Amino acid sequence: MKKLLIIAIAALAMVGCRIEDIPSVSFPNENYTVSSKGGELIIPVNSTGVDRVTITYQSGMDAWEVDPETGDRTPGGWIKLVKVIERHESTRDLAQWTSGICLEIESNDTGVEREGYVTVESFQAKAKVTIKQGF
Repeated sequence: MKKLLIIAIAALAMVGCRIEDIPSVSFPNENYTVSSKGGELIIPVNSTGVDRVTITYQSGMDAWEVDPETGDRTPGGWIKLVKVIERHESTRDLAQWTSGICLEIESNDTGVEREGYVTVESFQAKAKVTIKQGF
């Protein structure tokens, strides 16, 4: 009977300490400022896995490269996703780890400060970080 009681108490303790597996994604900072020279920027991401990365801009025209002769537009933008850096250390069913996103920022010769936004999704969780670049 004593053994049964010990097993029951251990089972209740395990249930009480269970970590809930809730999708999450967050950044250590809400925004980053980069120099006008551009270059590589690695942003740490705490998440249950990076599923999608979306880049948007303050000005809609920043998302396009315009041919000066024809006016034709091709997808472009001054922020490019180079890669998602994975470092998986999991002890849960739904993993929680620190990874990162590596971005390439073009130099800013426009004469105006520009702003872009990087959104990372993990399952249905989303987080957005702002990238500001001076001129």
